[in-house]
Amino acid sequence: MNGPHFRLDGKVAFVTGGGRGLGRAGALAFAGAGADVVLVSRTRSQLEETAALVEKLGRKALAAPADTRNAAEVDAAVQAALDAFGRIDILFNNAGTNIRKPVVDMPDEDWHTIMDTNVQGAFLVARAVARQMVRQGSGAIINMSSMSAMSAEPTKAVYAASKGAIALLTKGMALELAPHGIRVNAIAPGYMLTSLVKGGLDADPARKQRVLARIPLGRLGEPDEIGGALVFLASDAAGYVTGATIVIDGGWTAT
Repeated sequence: MNGPHFRLDGKVAFVTGGGRGLGRAGALAFAGAGADVVLVSRTRSQLEETAALVEKLGRKALAAPADTRNAAEVDAAVQAALDAFGRIDILFNNAGTNIRKPVVDMPDEDWHTIMDTNVQGAFLVARAVARQMVRQGSGAIINMSSMSAMSAEPTKAVYAASKGAIALLTKGMALELAPHGIRVNAIAPGYMLTSLVKGGLDADPARKQRVLARIPLGRLGEPDEIGGALVFLASDAAGYVTGATIVIDGGWTAT
């Protein structure tokens, strides 16, 4: 297999949570492989920062602010993408959140914040983009699961439940959309050095040491280390891959 199988030239990627963290890393990975990128989140300023980085790589970028928990805003962002580029070839369904609390201390509003963002939002985006991909007869959807879907930790039960839902949503969508030429997969990162993760671990040095001690590779992941898996899953190199989840966790779930 040669290099062109891993290229995304002429493709359009739709990235939620694209203003920072893993969403930004994914957008830059797609752009580096040749794709134009539509960036979605609630914060326009962050989207514009990512868009500028995409354009430095020689690709086009569109900032399309939207709350992924709102179906009308999601549909509007999809339409903006179609107005600008005429198609959507790749979805990185990344937007998500976490609130770390024990189950007995978790208020209703925090449960809804996690589930509405991580599950409902992901579903609304996948539904809207998949409808367009069905019309095209092709596409690659990559959902954001987590190693937490496979490995529980204290104070992360609700987050783990939300990401477990994404793992099974991925499989179900893969079955339904395969006849339309659409592949659906997921990635499941571990502890990655986003600003949110770094802030949380730096605030609790003892927990940081416990986390590092469990990771066989002995370090946290860098955000751009999800890029290879994303480009692979979006590219023709993964033409026979659907319904899969690629774990990117430094070996955490192997322990």
